[in-house]
Amino acid sequence: MSETSSAVEFHEVCHVDSRHDLLVWTTLEHGDAGQIELDKVLFILDLSKSEGATRPHFFVCCLMEKTAELAAQPFQLLLLSTDAVPHGLQAEYQLGQMPTHLCGPVDVVISTKSGLGHALAFWETVLLPLWKLVGEAFETRGQPDKVFVTQNAKSVRQFARHLHVDADQEQLSRTIILLSGDGAVVDLLNGGTRREQDDTMPVPTVALVPLGTGNALFHSLHKPVVSSSDSSYLLVALRSLFFGVAAPLPVFEASFSPGSRIVTYAEQFGKTEDEAHIVRDDAAVSSLYGAIVASYGFHASVVYESDTPEYRVYGDRRFGMVAADLVGQSHGYRAKVLIQRQGSLELEAEPDETHGYVLVTMVSNLERTFNISPASKALDGKLRLIRFGCVGGERTMDVMMKAYDGGKHVGMRWDDGNRVDYDQVQVVVVEALDDEARWRKFCIDGTIVDVPIGGSMTVAKVQGRDMLRVLVDGRVLEAPSAAE
Repeated sequence: MSETSSAVEFHEVCHVDSRHDLLVWTTLEHGDAGQIELDKVLFILDLSKSEGATRPHFFVCCLMEKTAELAAQPFQLLLLSTDAVPHGLQAEYQLGQMPTHLCGPVDVVISTKSGLGHALAFWETVLLPLWKLVGEAFETRGQPDKVFVTQNAKSVRQFARHLHVDADQEQLSRTIILLSGDGAVVDLLNGGTRREQDDTMPVPTVALVPLGTGNALFHSLHKPVVSSSDSSYLLVALRSLFFGVAAPLPVFEASFSPGSRIVTYAEQFGKTEDEAHIVRDDAAVSSLYGAIVASYGFHASVVYESDTPEYRVYGDRRFGMVAADLVGQSHGYRAKVLIQRQGSLELEAEPDETHGYVLVTMVSNLERTFNISPASKALDGKLRLIRFGCVGGERTMDVMMKAYDGGKHVGMRWDDGNRVDYDQVQVVVVEALDDEARWRKFCIDGTIVDVPIGGSMTVAKVQGRDMLRVLVDGRVLEAPSAAE
């Protein structure tokens, strides 16, 4: 084994075994007993047949995480070197080969601003050393072709444009490992146009390492796995990278009326560092692809306003602050909403033109515990609509809390006739009628679109072609809920 990173904890051990829910061992140097929970074991590598090996040799690879958000080193790779591992542990945890999706072209995208900003540290201290070790074990490449570190909010789309140009010269599917939040997926979907024009191009495979704030797509895809174990979602992500299988990612398209613009905020630098400030930077848009959510009303406003200069200075606290402010105002969003429900051939207009919450989704969870669409299953490719009217701040918060409580908001109703509507749909059209621009915002997987008065969004599932494939734990595909 080559020299390990200083962030990797390495021990030569013996007497490795499982006891209850623990992996136990004895260190060779001092004879100390050690243990770690079995749900922190990533996999076992058998190096006995590697070049130069003269005796049985195994590495047990584990992921340790610290719960403190401000920990200087929030995660650490633990490597246990030993000459014997019980057959039961080998059968359950042994990695038999370098996965095929890591043997072809591979890029790594590191989103430095996602979540708590841990993506680069995770790459350098965990994923890269682990990948190199696997490469040594199977005498193959143990690192990517390219590592792309983001510089600003537009970086991933710029990467995607180059990706589509490079794909002209490739016959193999490229794997893209995203150390990021959900925004990187929508940026990949919308970063190039050649996918629409050339169905012969290899479809990229995306591996999700969830280091964003909500990580809705990862949590929804792996809900059957994470809910049945105590393993951390980062450990599940790494096991999916090395053991997982690729499946088509269901995608929807949101089309916008003329005059619509993507709203972003960019840092503009002056002559000195003190003169740097945040400015709005809009761009015209006619349509966007998404894989998670298209929303109007309360959800879109929270996402939009939390990214404004007024709130960005508050860091992660800004989301709660924005939500509290919006609940206090309890604005009634004026819009015409037309719905083509599953099995129907016609768009039907909602009689109420004042709304509090209009959200179309392809996933179950917008956060790990925020179960907005309980009927949605991993990869089922079904669009579902959650909607309720202007019901007041207290009721709005009650709906949100019930969503955190296992999706119990579905079916809520009040004595005045208001209720939470929940339907499987084919098409949803929302025409924004508010006079004030603040309330005419739509959210597509975190991207905000501003429309003029009377401007609209139309959401429908993309049919008949794959735009991305996504790596998932094999148990997700075995579940009866997965798309056939």
